[in-house]
Formats: sequence, C-alpha cells, structure tokens
Amino acid sequence: MKKSKNLLSKLFVFSLIFTSFSPAVFAEEKSLNPTIEESPAVSTEPIVESSLQPEPTITTTSPETEPSQPQLQTQSIKEITPKVKTTIPLQLLGINDFHGALSTTGTAYIEGTPYRGAGRAALLASYLNLAETNFKALKPTGTTLRVQAGDMVGASPANSGLLQDEPTIRALNRMNFTIGTLGNHEFDEGLAEYNRILTGTAPKPGEFNTITENYIREASKTEIVIANMTDKNTGTIPFGWKPYTVKSIEANGESVKVGFIGIVTTEIPNLVLKKHYENYNFLNEAETIARYSKELRDQGVNAIVVLAHVPAVSSNQVVSGEAADIINQVNAMDPENSVDAFFAGHNHQYTNGVTGQTRIVQSTSQGKAYIDLTGELDPETQDFVAIPEAEVLPVMPNPALTEDTGIQSIISEADALVAMVTTEKIGTAVDAQNISREPNAFKESAVGNLVTDGQRFIANQLGYQVDFAMTNNGGIRADLLVEPDNAITWGAAQNVQPFGNILQVVEMSGEQIERVLNEQYDEGGKYFLQVSGLSYVYTDNDDAEQPAKVHQIRKEDGTRLDPNATYRVVINDFLFGGGDGFKTFTEAKLVGAVDPDTETFINYIKAQEAAGQVIDAKVTGRKTYLSATDIQAAETAAVQAIKDATKIHTLTEGDSALTGTTLPNAMISVQLKESLARSSLTTTATENGEFSLDITNLALTKDQIVAITITDTDGNQAQFEQTVLEKAQITETEKPNPNKPDNIGSSIDQPKGSSTSKDPTKLPATGEVTTFLPIAGVLMIGAAGIYVMKKRKCTA
Repeated sequence: MKKSKNLLSKLFVFSLIFTSFSPAVFAEEKSLNPTIEESPAVSTEPIVESSLQPEPTITTTSPETEPSQPQLQTQSIKEITPKVKTTIPLQLLGINDFHGALSTTGTAYIEGTPYRGAGRAALLASYLNLAETNFKALKPTGTTLRVQAGDMVGASPANSGLLQDEPTIRALNRMNFTIGTLGNHEFDEGLAEYNRILTGTAPKPGEFNTITENYIREASKTEIVIANMTDKNTGTIPFGWKPYTVKSIEANGESVKVGFIGIVTTEIPNLVLKKHYENYNFLNEAETIARYSKELRDQGVNAIVVLAHVPAVSSNQVVSGEAADIINQVNAMDPENSVDAFFAGHNHQYTNGVTGQTRIVQSTSQGKAYIDLTGELDPETQDFVAIPEAEVLPVMPNPALTEDTGIQSIISEADALVAMVTTEKIGTAVDAQNISREPNAFKESAVGNLVTDGQRFIANQLGYQVDFAMTNNGGIRADLLVEPDNAITWGAAQNVQPFGNILQVVEMSGEQIERVLNEQYDEGGKYFLQVSGLSYVYTDNDDAEQPAKVHQIRKEDGTRLDPNATYRVVINDFLFGGGDGFKTFTEAKLVGAVDPDTETFINYIKAQEAAGQVIDAKVTGRKTYLSATDIQAAETAAVQAIKDATKIHTLTEGDSALTGTTLPNAMISVQLKESLARSSLTTTATENGEFSLDITNLALTKDQIVAITITDTDGNQAQFEQTVLEKAQITETEKPNPNKPDNIGSSIDQPKGSSTSKDPTKLPATGEVTTFLPIAGVLMIGAAGIYVMKKRKCTA
C-alpha cells in the first residue's frame, strides 16, 4: 500500500470544505445542470477510511440554491447516488522451507501452541484446496495464487532426496505453486543442479543412481524470482531468472497489477559450500527491495509482495527478526514504498504480524502449516485497499478431509522406488525409543553425540588418529527413528544426515579449538556444534556481543586441553569453509578426507551391528554451564585441597633435591624467587603423590627464597615458598629423610622459623613448618647464662 494515500484523503477533505463554502450564485449555477450526479472528488477517492467518511449531512455533490433552505439540501442528497466502489479480492496461499517433506510429520508451533502430528504433502494439498474453495465461496470474483519463500528442496527425506528432489517438484506442481524464490538449500548441490530439476532435464548418464536416471520427471510450474543475487562474471541474475514478476488480477472487466519481488538471505556464504556460492554476489536485502519497489511503482504497480528467504518471528502480532528489520530499513530509505506483504522463511518459525504498513508471515516448515493471506485490490489506485489480513494454519489430520490422491500417488511411487534402499536394516537400538535431535539447555543432543562419535570412529578406522569430531547442529535434520523391533534402517539414518557433505580431517591447535567453541556464543546463539572426544564448561561473559564463553575444556581422558598442542579434528566441508559463522575452522590445516557424512553415519551404525553392539546414544554432559560463583567456589576448594595435601621438606644450602608429597600426578615447578623470569625446573608427582626434583642447578645458598608452584590435574595452582637455611644450622641426625615426609614445608613470605601462615585471601597457606631453631636458641641462651655465672665467680 502506498504510503502517500493519506495525502489523497486529506485533499478530498479539503475539497469538501471548499465546496461547502462556495458562493450561492455558484451553487445556483451548478443546480441548473441536474445530470451531474457526483463531483470529481467522489469519483477519484481511492480509499474511504472510517475516520474520513463524510457525515450524512455533509454533501459535495448536491446543488445549494440558498444556504437558508435546508429542505432543498436534503432533497439534493436523496437524488444523488454515489458510485459504488468495486474491488478485486486476492488470496495468496503460501509455504516456506518445505525441504522435500513429502511424508514428514512433526510439531507445528503456532503462537506458542503445539500442533503435534502436523504435516504430509497430500494433506497440505487438501488444506490448500479447501482454503481456496472457501475463499471463492465468499468472494466469487476473487483470484487465488500460491507462492513459496524458498527451501522447497534440500535436506530432504529419502523418498525425495534419493531421487534428487524431483518428486517434490511434481508435488509442488500438483499443488499449483506458481511463484517462488530461492532459499539457501537450493544451493546445496549447486544452482546448476537446481535449475536442472526445475527444467525437468535428465541428468548425465552415471551422474546419479539408477532410480534417479529412470525417474519420470517434469518441469516446474513455479516462476523463480530473485532480485538480490547476480553472477560475478556477467553482473546479471543467473539462469534467466528475473528480479520480480507482475501478475494482472482481473474481475468485472477491471484489473490490478501485483508485483512479486524475490529475496534470498545474504548469509549464504555462511550456509553453503564455497564452490556453490563463490561465483555470485549477494546484495543488501533492504536496498534491493527499495530499488525494485520504486521500479514497480514507476510502472504503475502499487500492490507489491516480497517473497524473502529471511528469518522472522512474532508474538501477539508483533514481528521481530531480520524480516522486520529489513522492512523498517526499506521504510527509512523510501517512505513512499508500497510493500504490502512479506512472506518470510529460513528459521522455521510461526510469524504473523504487521511492521509499518506491511504484513509479515511465515508458516513454520516442512508443510506442517500454511499461510492464508487475503486482501482487496482497488482498480483506481492499483493497490491494496488496506493492509492484507492473514492466518497461519496447521496441517492437522482431519477425518472430514481426504488427502489429495494425486499427491499421494507421487509419494507412493517414490516410496516404492527407494524402498529397496531405505528399508534395509543396518543396526539395532537398545530399545524402541527414537534417538532425539532435540538439544538440552546446554545445546547437546543424543543424536548429535551419536553422529560425531560415528565420524570420529570411522576416521580412526581409516588411520587418521583423530582426537575430536565436531558437526554443525543444522546438519542434523531429524531424530533417528527406531522400528518397534528396535531396528534402525538405512532410510532412518539418511534422514538424520541427508546432505552428503564430505568429511575433512584437519589439524587445529588447542587455542583454535577454544576459539571455535566460543564462536557458538555470539549474541544470537543460533548456530552451535555437536562434539565428540571432548567436553567443556562454559560460563557467563560480560561482553554483550558474546554473552557466554568457554571456561574449561577436557579431553576424553579427563585431562585439560593444551592450548599449544596440535589436535586432529573431523569436520564437514561446510564447516571447513567457515559455514554457520565458524570462521576459525578456515584456519585449520587439511590432512585428509573421509566419506560424505551420510555414508559415514550409515557405515558407523553398520559397524556397530557387525560387532554385536547396540546403539545406545544419550546426552552425556559434553557441554555444561557453571556460573562465575560456582567456578570460583570450585577453584577455591581445589586450591585448598592442594594446600592440605602438600608437605615440602626443609631446604638447606647446597641441597640437590626438593622432596615432599602432594596430590597424585600434580606438577611441581620450582624457581629461585629473585630469578622468576628464568625457566623453571619441573617434575610430576607419582600416583601416591610423592615427588623428588633435582635442584642441583639452583646452587642454593643461605637465605635464598625458592618459589614452588603445585598444579593439580585440573589446572588449579597453589604457590609456596621455602627459605634456604644455613647448613650448619641442622645436624645430620636432625635432617629430614627425603624418603620419609616429615610434614615440613613453608608458605609464601613466611619468616624463617615461623609456623604462621599468610592471609589466605592473598596467597595460599602451606603445611606446617618445624625447625631446630627454637631448641638451638634455648641451648645457646642457657650456655650464655652458665658462662656469665662462671665469669662472675672468677672475678669474685
């Protein structure tokens, strides 16, 4: 709807006022011509809003001979019959993110309400037909168009995916979808392959499996519009697609032109293999819409619909997300724009609301719901009369509604063709429960653990000696369905990993691994990883752009990840190209390649079956959250445990070994305090916690301070200090036995001979300190007293 319509309404009101104050002579002159029944102001009125409708006593069309004769004015009103405005009803039925879901059912969340068991293409077709029938019953002169907002194919179940999604093209034809745009999944195998199935062209011999080569295909009836993508070499939109299309909607001998602009998300480089997008430019969505909206208006097309594969969400008719942001930007760039409706997609969320003067809608995904948008078109303004109305409705089983037999025939044929592959049993689950891809609060899922465990297993079978595996959660497309007899089929496994992305073995440092894990926790948090071979704790972060951060990473054996060490990781080629925004993966060094993820997952389950192992996947705590308070408490307790367990023997000048006991397998590091910049001497305690460190190179002398750091296996540290004593101050019989700890130790900054610990809030206290100095002092004082007494006797 053009944003300038208010101006026309204001001009109409002004004309009412002007004519009501015209001179009487002018009124008499008009009254001499009884054939004039309505003024130009009435005949050109584009929209009569309720707030602007004239009161019955106000007239601009009746002649007024004398202002003092109300009877004549009333008679004039009765004689004039304003022209009845005729409009053309339009219904747009829409879907998005179908993903070849010919037989898929699931839960559709509509305004927070779950509709379970929704979906199936044959049922969707019947609902669309019913919606059109009901619309035509109310609006006999109305027109219905069916539109889609991208991702019709790709990430598809086996009965579509194994046949290159050509059954889906046939099903969409049967449902009469005539206008659509691209989503990111249309790029999955490259736009050339997508264009092949659109045009109904046969593949090259040997390019795909036999069932695909022999499949009865047909060209798509959907006209693809895509405005914000161009070929880098030619500067034009590829494959002859257009930025928009215009449809003439006709009724009662009148017509209104409606424009449809196509938009794809500019996140494509984060979502698609590099080789499938590197030849294209992706243009700003808002700028593109503003440009082509103006171009359409210049052609007299004021009713404009955008089909955009960009995310949106709404609550109580309030829309948020990129779709709303884009419309707000368009309104700022071009306040006179005439975008009336915006069909969104990509994030699979229910959306229905208004931003500015634009209705924004999205129908969840996989045919579990559909959009029914209606509006009235004005032949005079060539625009919608008002903001279109819309409903998003679930596709639920209904005994009164018969599934479309034509669609079901397409599905049955596809099922039969792929059955020899999909029904093969490849594994056995521990029970008949499906293995869920639903992530827990920490974004770990049971099937995600199974997928990444399988990738690591197969890579190691091939001799790559892999430490970890990681995959993007978006690549896991379904629960792993288990048959009643606990069987896992080929088709069920393929549904989980349908993309066929090549798995890469790469080398990464521990520091790079920590960075890539942190890339999950940006402000959106919508892209995350499933992992195998490691676990980690994350906590809150003060940075608004990264509200959480990784705190601690452990390998499978429980030891800490070394930031300086090099590890081998299995990832798919999508992630290796920086997909889903994981840019650090692009820094990894490629070592080798494994089979595609689909085959790898299937082969892993087959290998477990061959080994007599059942599949028992669970959430195991590979991702855990701790608050900063919890972390501090744990670290404090760990430091105290080191202090309590550590006993260090006294050091005297010339000693060649530092001995004592501490926590098992703890690391002991020693330096002279005055030379902390030098490298330290280190050793590791035994399983019993005993240690002996050669310190000959320190060449200890009296009063030197030795700094000792004890690090437990979790990386917690406690620090100690020992002051070197004079060797003459201790006798051979008093010197501790290095092989028998005697609870001797000293804390940081303790004065010699003192057993008082420092403030524990500053530096950790240590074990007891026991020396011979107090005894020696008493003996010396006693000897001095005897000497004085003898002296006095001698002088007496």
